[in-house]
Amino acid sequence: MAPQQEDNSTTHDVMPTSRSMFFTTELLNQSGGSTHPHFAGRQPAGTSRPMTVLKKGVRHIRHFDGEEKEVMAIGLACSECFHGPRLAEVIRPGLVFEQQVFEKLLADDYAPPLAIHTSAGVSEALGMFIDALEPHLPWPDKNESDWCVSLQLEGASAVWAAVDMLLQVQILETGNKHRKKVAVASTSYHGPPSTSFGSKAPMWSKTYQVKYPSPVAGEPVDIPDFLQQFEKFLDENADDVGVMLIEPQWGSMQCALPWPKELLQEYVRMAQARGIKIVCDEIMCGLGRHGMGTMFIAEAWELPVDAITFGKAVAAGVYPLSGAIMKTGRDVLSGHGRSVMQSHTFAGAHARALITGAMVLNELPNWFEAIAEHGENLTKIFKVVEAKSQGMMVCHGQGLMWGGLFTKHGQNADEQYRAESVQCFKRKCDEVGILPYHTPVGGFMVSPVVDIDVETVYEFGEKLEEAVRLTVEERGWKPVMSAAKEVVVVAPPAIPATTLPQQVVVQEEGIRF
Repeated sequence: MAPQQEDNSTTHDVMPTSRSMFFTTELLNQSGGSTHPHFAGRQPAGTSRPMTVLKKGVRHIRHFDGEEKEVMAIGLACSECFHGPRLAEVIRPGLVFEQQVFEKLLADDYAPPLAIHTSAGVSEALGMFIDALEPHLPWPDKNESDWCVSLQLEGASAVWAAVDMLLQVQILETGNKHRKKVAVASTSYHGPPSTSFGSKAPMWSKTYQVKYPSPVAGEPVDIPDFLQQFEKFLDENADDVGVMLIEPQWGSMQCALPWPKELLQEYVRMAQARGIKIVCDEIMCGLGRHGMGTMFIAEAWELPVDAITFGKAVAAGVYPLSGAIMKTGRDVLSGHGRSVMQSHTFAGAHARALITGAMVLNELPNWFEAIAEHGENLTKIFKVVEAKSQGMMVCHGQGLMWGGLFTKHGQNADEQYRAESVQCFKRKCDEVGILPYHTPVGGFMVSPVVDIDVETVYEFGEKLEEAVRLTVEERGWKPVMSAAKEVVVVAPPAIPATTLPQQVVVQEEGIRF
């Protein structure tokens, strides 16, 4: 059974206040309780934004325009994993370490480095992290001695590091310096589009990458046709491509859509047969979130990939840490005096991040069964959400990573109508008190912390259903039932289903407590 989860479903009679925090309400009021006007972040530069002052799992208390409001932030935790006591336990060893360092610093004594410049050495905590990572390598032979890991600070750099290492090995092994292009899916995201790999290119033409055909959310998948298209792509591009990037479950570009497993397996086989090395990008869907009882989808789906990436949830989302693991090639690099070129001053150099990462890797397997059970609950919830949308949305996902995408059928075929519907849905989410991750392609994602309780899952499911119902109603949507697509679900292997609490009932007309 999964570790015991506390009940976080109780509605707060009196909402916790930020007055007890270091940043007092008075200080917040001085700044308007929102993003500083000189800050350039995800929103347009200088945009006034809510300030999160307290949080407990998916429950966030945000300060904006002099008011505090609680919202269920249900789409942020691909970059997190735990909350409450579990979060405290995984960050505790690093805290104790830093307290000890602090005392030595005060005493003007020698102290272990909290971070060490990569040109000077490594942290003692590095070995602790790598030892914790090794049992979760996604290949059948976990005793393979020729693997290596590059540690980075965020996802995009981890993908660059994986490509970097594989291209170097490819060139050193074959002597062919021509195959330097990277293949990406026709709809893909591997970091900020300005400089990262992926299908979008808002600033420069990415002449170093080519796009291969891939499924599209909400559209039928004709596997023989896709295989034919991919064969044609390889005939035209294989001689130039050294590495191919795959996302076994898409993130923001396809709103958590999983690949058809058999199709992806065949893509990998066909590409490797042409000498192309494969990077499996699991920045968002990895570290057990997929619900199939392994750390990485690549292992669960038996994908013989050459490298795999993991994201900042590995250090609980508290400290910046990500990485790329290469299956073989360490000895090739070493023998030629080479290493990863995608490196920088503090890549894998922060002791607290490494210590926390080791703790997270040791703790996550205890939650694999709970993640699978929540995946079954979310399957029910998203079937209802999709049905309530009456063809306005298509929903899909697995484990604790789900999403919905506004279709382009019916009235949504009008781009302006669809865009207005997306904005309407955002407003309705705010009205009912939920904050999914709204994606730029006209959809949303749901990815709560892995130690969430089932009551909270159904609570935000009910709110999500209400937001969809209100959107359909306000937009005057005309049902397009034929456009609805069956939810794509990958069932976890041999993991028992959850017995839902008696007070939770999933009915055709909706989710009810």
